[in-house]
Amino acid sequence: MKTLRIVAWHIRNQGRKWLQRLAAHLADSFGYEFLSKAQTVAYLNPYLNALHPEGYALLPEVRAVDNPNRIIFSKTEVCTASSRVWHYTAESRQATVLRCGLLMTGKKILNTDYWTSDALLDGFKLRKRPLLRTKVLLAPFGHYFDGNFFVGYYDFIFLVAAKLCRIKESVSAEDFQQAIVSYPLVGTDYEREFLRLMGFGPDQVVDSRRVRVQSDSCYLGNHDNWNHQNPADVRLLKKHLAPLIQTPRTARTRVYICRAGRRRVLNEEALITLLLTYNFVIIEDKPRSLADQYAIYHNASFIMGPHGASFTNLLWCEPGTHLFELFAGAYAPTHFLYLAQLLGLHYSAYSRDAVGPVDYTAIGQDIEVSIPALEQCLNKIFNSV
Repeated sequence: MKTLRIVAWHIRNQGRKWLQRLAAHLADSFGYEFLSKAQTVAYLNPYLNALHPEGYALLPEVRAVDNPNRIIFSKTEVCTASSRVWHYTAESRQATVLRCGLLMTGKKILNTDYWTSDALLDGFKLRKRPLLRTKVLLAPFGHYFDGNFFVGYYDFIFLVAAKLCRIKESVSAEDFQQAIVSYPLVGTDYEREFLRLMGFGPDQVVDSRRVRVQSDSCYLGNHDNWNHQNPADVRLLKKHLAPLIQTPRTARTRVYICRAGRRRVLNEEALITLLLTYNFVIIEDKPRSLADQYAIYHNASFIMGPHGASFTNLLWCEPGTHLFELFAGAYAPTHFLYLAQLLGLHYSAYSRDAVGPVDYTAIGQDIEVSIPALEQCLNKIFNSV
């Protein structure tokens, strides 16, 4: 089954590449220019409104919690990319938000996030979008939430919500309040809740796939490191979002975060039986409001679960909270280790299988745990507290 998934993934991506080459040839013949990231930064440099420089963080060595002789993560220095806000003001022709959310000025397509190929492929979509002109435009994201590269909660919080918090920090209250926000919407309750909490009415949120928005005053931001977020974005999320969703403190709890989709724990029933003996609260995988997610993580003293987007809510943990992350060996990225380090949390990792370089084709691999091994680990952790 894994082999079939890999083959299907390669076939789909080869098809995309062929279409991209064809679209690039057609776009070039009509005079369109797709800027690289470096070209985009240089082009927008005169319009720079805010800059949070890149930084470096040292991630500690993490050994398997059940086997100190086995290394899960080696000691590594990581770079966090700089984060920017630009205020582009059109001199002759209004800027337009493309279907994929990227901004086009004249015939230049800007690459503010990761690639411009979505805009190339959009050239094959013939349905016209109605035009909407606005005085102020916020264009926070230039890709689709297609379930392939960008999927859900983690991506929305750090690639959209964080950028809107970054923009809010650097613009006037008047501009922010009257702006139209346009990008390819995710369509989830947490997205609608976030935008509402930030003060955007339904008429201010426009899906770029359906409406062509133009403005001569555009705010946009970049994103360049999916794994390790700029500390300023983390700080600004806590500054602007936390006050809107925070709930009263309750008793500190040990929680286990279930996953119902990919990366499930296959023997989760046995694991839950074990965890209940340690007074864990079992958190089912179901839609929750941002305030409910805040309460779960803010009141947690110890969090265990398979690697997943719910751990984005580590943002709301108190310093000293312990994250115990479960992995399948083939897919073990470091972004929650990094976030835990940044926020002053304790961290442990478990994988029954050896951990190697991150294999993104195994992103959906389910997890199996050793119940006796985890029981020994928990005894050691909680008896030392």
